[in-house]
Amino acid sequence: MSSAPAVEAQQATKEWPSWWVLGLQLAALWSLGLVRPLFDVLGSDSAFFVARGNTPGDILIFAIGLTFIPPLILTLIEVIVRAVSASAARIVHVLFITLLIGLVAMQFIKGPFSATLPAFVISLAIGALAAVAFWKTTGMRTFLTVLTPASFLFLALFVFASPVSSVIMPSSEGSSGAAGESGNSTPVVLVIYDEFPAAMLMKGDTSIDAERFPNFAELGQTATWYKNNTTVSDATWSAVPAILTGFTPPDKTPNNAVYEQSIYTMLAPSHRVTNLEAVTHVCPSSICEPLPVGNAKERLTALFDDLTVVAGRTVLPDSLANQLPAIDATYTDFAPTNSQQSAAEVKTAADPKSRFADSPPLADLPGAGSRNEGLRLTAEKQNAISGEGRPPLYVFHMLLPHVPWRFSPEGDQYISDGSDAPGLNDQIWSDDRYPSDVALQRSMLQTEYSDKILGSFVKRMKEAGIWQRSLFIVTADHGVSYRPGGSRRPVTKQNLPELANTPLFVKLPGQSKGAVDTGFTQSIDIAPTVAQVTKTGDGLKFDGVPLGSENKKRVVAVRNERAEKKITGDWNQMIEQRDELARSWSELFPPGRASLYRLGPNQNLIGRQVSSLQVGSTAATAKILSSELYKPQTRDDGVLQIYLAGSIDGAPAQTPLAAAVNGKIVAVGQTFDTLSGVRFAIILPPESLKGSKVRVQLFSVSGGTTLAQLAAAGR
Repeated sequence: MSSAPAVEAQQATKEWPSWWVLGLQLAALWSLGLVRPLFDVLGSDSAFFVARGNTPGDILIFAIGLTFIPPLILTLIEVIVRAVSASAARIVHVLFITLLIGLVAMQFIKGPFSATLPAFVISLAIGALAAVAFWKTTGMRTFLTVLTPASFLFLALFVFASPVSSVIMPSSEGSSGAAGESGNSTPVVLVIYDEFPAAMLMKGDTSIDAERFPNFAELGQTATWYKNNTTVSDATWSAVPAILTGFTPPDKTPNNAVYEQSIYTMLAPSHRVTNLEAVTHVCPSSICEPLPVGNAKERLTALFDDLTVVAGRTVLPDSLANQLPAIDATYTDFAPTNSQQSAAEVKTAADPKSRFADSPPLADLPGAGSRNEGLRLTAEKQNAISGEGRPPLYVFHMLLPHVPWRFSPEGDQYISDGSDAPGLNDQIWSDDRYPSDVALQRSMLQTEYSDKILGSFVKRMKEAGIWQRSLFIVTADHGVSYRPGGSRRPVTKQNLPELANTPLFVKLPGQSKGAVDTGFTQSIDIAPTVAQVTKTGDGLKFDGVPLGSENKKRVVAVRNERAEKKITGDWNQMIEQRDELARSWSELFPPGRASLYRLGPNQNLIGRQVSSLQVGSTAATAKILSSELYKPQTRDDGVLQIYLAGSIDGAPAQTPLAAAVNGKIVAVGQTFDTLSGVRFAIILPPESLKGSKVRVQLFSVSGGTTLAQLAAAGR
């Protein structure tokens, strides 16, 4: 005779919901385990989709597909099994519940148990216990049935109540004009760089390094350099709107942000508007129609590739998540693509209209963060600058010199080891100074390319005949920091000089003599300056004031968007710290271009022949990233692998290194620890790789002069 508990369990298994209710249960658990965490990450910043050129349709396809297609597949599997055996279908359902509740549990377990095995074991154990309860009790089945609206709720919140709603349902609001005069005929060109601390341009005396940045130095001879300008936010999605509107970012940005007043709405009645906002959409759709990037298949494929990385970073234990590419340094292209394809084999953009003056083509290289569609669009629209017809308003926001660092000063590209940088973990630099110094070095090289692009803008404006009469403004949304052990991007008291102080150059119509203004200015002063110069500002109010106006403020306030709070500091003290920063960087990389290729110990080896030095042996070995690229390159390739990087086995961190090309030491460096093991990274002088034959060798260095080969590449 059966016991009472056994009878109850047998009775409970008979009281299963219908197949469609079981399907909704799976959808609810799937939503709790992956959809909700992923929506929380993606829904916090619409820039993830804007930067890709995703249309409202793309986002809806993604959101609906992610929410319902996986549980629909699981439900279909159960239905098929049910057609054969109802008992087997119940077992399959219980197995699915085990996995899905384990996924939900992982969100709570992965914090205390960052190691992979314990996190998976405990999560699956929780899932199994819940599945047993589901099998034996009607209460557990009723509980999961109550959860079935969850998938619809999370989807609705993402579509209608997150910042992404402003992309899915763009508002047509925002006046096409402004109170006051209708505007004059002044052409306006605004160039916004990204991740660009003003100290990057400076020598130790805080003047512009004219050899390294000739176009910024030349602009300074014609325009006014607002040397001590500060931003108001450390995040692009709020810093760029501040530039374009003249308003300080609110403490909490509305989900469906509408910028009723901006330089677009001010100038639309009198100017023809052309804009390329890389990750924001301040310009209303009634004035600027968003340009989707590529066709729907390309956009959705790129979106899926990146979402696999975001999902892994979101749900996996730290030990696995940390092995994935970073997702908080760039807005797109997290995962390496075409990793087995040689960069020299990638088709380049042949259209000369899609490249900057005197620069190589903008190819899409293998590796994370290497798609250049946004830059090609910028180059194309820059080459189309014209003075014909109504006066123009051009707004260009470029993700340069923003990571990933991949450009040489001339514009050739190299494959990097990810969209982030070695030595960086969750926006915090390691305590080892060398990897953060290499990051600064690479950023400076990419800033040299940004300088070259600036020259291309000025050249095109002169060719179009609008230079003399234009209002030309060059600035950046925010800076970036390279302090060992410190925060790279989220602003803190310590990195305020790097994050807050950004370049600002303004050439007024007819201005021909440069000046340096050392007064207090902010990025929110740009829009009121545009309004004043173009005579569209009567009756308008801004948080900023026109540049050149007296401003008695002496407190810097930059919003840390990650922490949702303002970081403040005394302006005079910040400028003193900025000056010290410029001196420190100048000591590391003295003025001029050649010094940027000298970093690391044993610099006395640079220029010496390997044959003149003692050669030893070592058990350590190295693997060189993209070693196939060390062969003769042509200028049309647009590819030059100046980044000698990779992994090392058998050598500890801080092992001195030397890099030789064709038998001559051209650069030095050292190894360093990362979460993925011991790595190396050395920048090679571009001219060393442009011979008819290239043979690259990596050596460890002992005793200051004894070399032991770790790896070689090329011919």
